[in-house]
Amino acid sequence: MNTFLERAQAEIQAATGHLTVARIAREVPGKWSIAEILEHLTLAFEWNAGALEKALASGDRRAGRVTLRRWLGRVLVIDVGYFPRARAPESTTPRGSVPPERSREAILAALASLDSLLARAADRFGERTPLLKHPYFGGLTVDQWRTFHWRHTVHHMRQVRARSRTP
Repeated sequence: MNTFLERAQAEIQAATGHLTVARIAREVPGKWSIAEILEHLTLAFEWNAGALEKALASGDRRAGRVTLRRWLGRVLVIDVGYFPRARAPESTTPRGSVPPERSREAILAALASLDSLLARAADRFGERTPLLKHPYFGGLTVDQWRTFHWRHTVHHMRQVRARSRTP
């Protein structure tokens, strides 16, 4: 597994490994539950993996143009690790598709699948070739996708830790 995605995996295991299913499923008024956070990340990993599978099958990278706004957002999030408040894309909004008792298993499986597909994409298109259009940042390279998923995971595991400490 790639180093950034290994770090993401370690973050997930450290933040959730000790949690009971009841704690994972516990609703948080006005916020996502731990189960919903894990589902959101699972959906993000699966979306990226699905798009990579299509790109690998067709050879079409669909990177799109990067505007100044997208470039600045990319620098803030991917390079610096700052996540401004933003609405999750519809495709990654939790909808109860992953039962709380399967959430840890599902997220780790989705991450492993994504890692494998990113490695295949790097072999086919190169590490530095922009591919796939991120909803907020435009086309990202394989390394940028890996870094994004690590930073995104760290961001949400902070939320998981906070929710796991509340009574």
